[in-house]
Amino acid sequence: MSIAKSIVALLLLVGATAFAQEKGGDKAVAVSKTKKIVKLPWHFYQHYPADFTAWSRAAKGFKGWASEVREMDINKTALLLMHLPDAGLTPDSEWGPNSPRPDLLGTVEWVPRTMELCTHRLPPLVTEARKAGVQVVHVYGGIGDPKEPCSARSLAEVGSPPPPDEDRITPGPKVSERHTLDVFGTNFSRPPGSPDHTTNGLPEVLRPQSNDLVVAESWQLHRLMKSRGITHLIYSGWALNWCLWFSPCGMSDMQRKGYLCSTVRGGCVAIENRESADTESNLEYAYWKTTTMFGYIFDLHELTAALEQMVAVK
Repeated sequence: MSIAKSIVALLLLVGATAFAQEKGGDKAVAVSKTKKIVKLPWHFYQHYPADFTAWSRAAKGFKGWASEVREMDINKTALLLMHLPDAGLTPDSEWGPNSPRPDLLGTVEWVPRTMELCTHRLPPLVTEARKAGVQVVHVYGGIGDPKEPCSARSLAEVGSPPPPDEDRITPGPKVSERHTLDVFGTNFSRPPGSPDHTTNGLPEVLRPQSNDLVVAESWQLHRLMKSRGITHLIYSGWALNWCLWFSPCGMSDMQRKGYLCSTVRGGCVAIENRESADTESNLEYAYWKTTTMFGYIFDLHELTAALEQMVAVK
């Protein structure tokens, strides 16, 4: 091949595919410039106009929930499964006096709802997302098994961590311990040798596989998403009003990095309290908070069906 033909071939390749690499990683990832579009309803809350004829109840004038069918570019979108690992708990051991993790069952009230989520709701969505080519990302509290193929591949790609933030204070341990005791009690200690967080109790479809990514820190997620040209993160898992907002890789961190952060109605649970348990009103509040502060709401069944139809049309 002549030099001129080689140059033309190279230019055509660059025109079709852009390569991006975040500083700190050691691998470039092919980023498609071709749009891969699916159409579905984007739900949002119209937080306007305030009606001051109602004075202190001016929010009564807000238009409220609305939706509009819009395009979503699959190549720029990732589905995050956040904090799905279990802790060795099963339906047979959940509520018995010999539960292996009484420390969790004493304070983690959302366990029954997560079981339904993992069994019935998320598997169809994750299945169709993979088929459609949506990047699936598993966000753990820790990286999990670093030898697991998806984890190992993710760790190799992200490279070295950025310098730690040294401009911070160290709170007094007694103050922190006192607050934890006040809020979460003293009678739910973890027994020695009890099972840690794993993926062993999850359906196979919710475990890392194929081209999935595994992350634990915000800088890892940012590098992997940036290198792939992904700008829209759709969150599922638990808890929407806690981890999905504030934990590492959560919406608060990622919005500051420039990402649009949305969530799946029907694909999350929230932390409820005594006052909200009957109605799950904290979850409803969390959907409103998410769409007014971070991004959009996608209905579980609408999103799953749209991805399924997209795959069927191929």
